[in-house]
Order: sequence, then structure tokens, then C-alpha cells
Amino acid sequence: MAVLGALFKDLDVEQLQGFLAQGSMWLLGLALLTKASGLLLHESRLWLALPTPRPPLPRVIEVGLAAGVLNLVLPARAGDIAVIAFLKRECGISPATGTMAVGITSILEAALFGLYLLAAVILGAHHMTGLLGDDVALWLSVFLGASLLGGIGIVLLGRRIDPTAPHSGLVGFVKRTTAETAHGLSDARYLGLQTLSAALQVVLVVVAFTLAMPAAGIQLEHPELAASLILGASSILAVLLPPVFAAGPAAAAAAVLPVFGVPADQVAASAAAYAGAYWLVAHTPAGIMGLPALLRRR
Repeated sequence: MAVLGALFKDLDVEQLQGFLAQGSMWLLGLALLTKASGLLLHESRLWLALPTPRPPLPRVIEVGLAAGVLNLVLPARAGDIAVIAFLKRECGISPATGTMAVGITSILEAALFGLYLLAAVILGAHHMTGLLGDDVALWLSVFLGASLLGGIGIVLLGRRIDPTAPHSGLVGFVKRTTAETAHGLSDARYLGLQTLSAALQVVLVVVAFTLAMPAAGIQLEHPELAASLILGASSILAVLLPPVFAAGPAAAAAAVLPVFGVPADQVAASAAAYAGAYWLVAHTPAGIMGLPALLRRR
């Protein structure tokens, strides 16, 4: 709340109302449907990440949606721990296998989103360099290179672990998780399906938050780039700031929107308008689909 207070202490309410009056409920509804599709695809990817024989798809989707609600109110995606616990309790999936599935699902998504941002920079998105500096392409390349080397390292290390040997304790958990992750990353068909579905999920998420721009009455030349930067920054800020308070998206919008041409005297109102739309898109589908599933697991 202190972050929001500092950002919007001089907010012009009439200006905010002006932005919202230019918005579109139809576009907001389309953004919500697109985000809901992205959520369902994310949980389907979680199911796909599990080894065969897999539990029923609807059960895994429900488990993922239930834990997703916790990610909205807890920092650092702590809800992912609940996914692992739910999979163990309801589907008999070992914690090592659950950790592997959650890890592959999340890391591929992050890597492909980083690849999308890198492509935007290389293709001449000067807004990116104007906000993040001339080294943004270098840092994105380092992130993607580290992700690739990390994946190769896991595969090489996992092949050295005997999956039939007994493992116990924390060391055993790490060994089993590494071995199972290496097995998944070594399977070309498995990795290909995960990569394609992760790419589609990134597209759906970017489209959803891009639609939130005009839905909030904000007209920009490159709304997809602005929305992507705000989304990326908000994801990083969520490590410390629970998404439910919208402080991360508000702070990110206040930093990003001026680079895309929003006048200084309109930044607070436009950031508040977009933060509100962002909150609805991020929370409404997750809450409607996930809260009932979570309550059934009390």
C-alpha cells in the first residue's frame, strides 16, 4: 500500500476518469478470455510435463488453477510449492517428479518470453533500449545463454545419476529431480511439444495484457512492447510484492509509459488506469477458475 501511495499521491482523479471513459469493455472482456485461455494452456503444459502414465488431465488442471490463486497473494510464486504438494497428495506424483514438471513448465515459459523480448530489441524496438539502456540485448542474451547452458548441464549431470539406485534425504531429492529433468530434456518429442505450447502461451499472455492497454483508454504506438515490459518488470517485482496489491504493475507502468510517449502530466493517471486493467486481467480468470478449486482443498 505504501508503494501505491507514493506512486499516486498526486493522482488527478478527473484525468483518470478520462482515460477510463475512453476504454472499452469489449476489449477488456476479450483480454480476460485470452488470459483464461493462457491459464488453461499453462496447466495443460504442467500435465504434459509429467511422465507417463499421467494422471487425468482435468485433475491436473484443477490442481494447477488452485495453486495459481496462491501465487496471486504470496510473493516469489510460492504457490508452486502447493502444486507439488497437491500432485503428491491427489495423484501420487513424487515431489521430485512434481518439482521437475513445475520447473520445466515455468523455465521454458520464462526463456521464451526472454527470447521474444530479445527479438523485439534486435528488430529495432528503440523504446526498449531507451528504458533499459543500450546493454539490454546483451543482458537478455546472457539470460538466454545461461538458460541454455543450464539445461545442457542438467542433461549431462542427470545422465551420470543411476535412476535405479536408492536415494534418500535432500541429496536424494536433488538427484532424483535432476535425473528426471535430464530425461525430459533429452526427449526431442517431449521438449518440442513443451516448447511449442510454451510459445503459444507466451503469445496468449502478451496479447491479453496488450489488449488491456486500449481497454484502459491508453493509446500507444507499440502497446505490445509497453505491455511486455510492464509484464516482465511486474513478474520480477512479484518476488517481493504480492501481485494482489498491484503495486508491481503500477510501478512498472509508471516507469514504462513515459518512454512510449505518455506526457509527464498524464503518467500517474495512465499508470493507475493500466494497473487497474492489469489487475483485472491477471486476477479475474485465475480467481473465477482457481478459487473454487482451492476451496475444495481446504
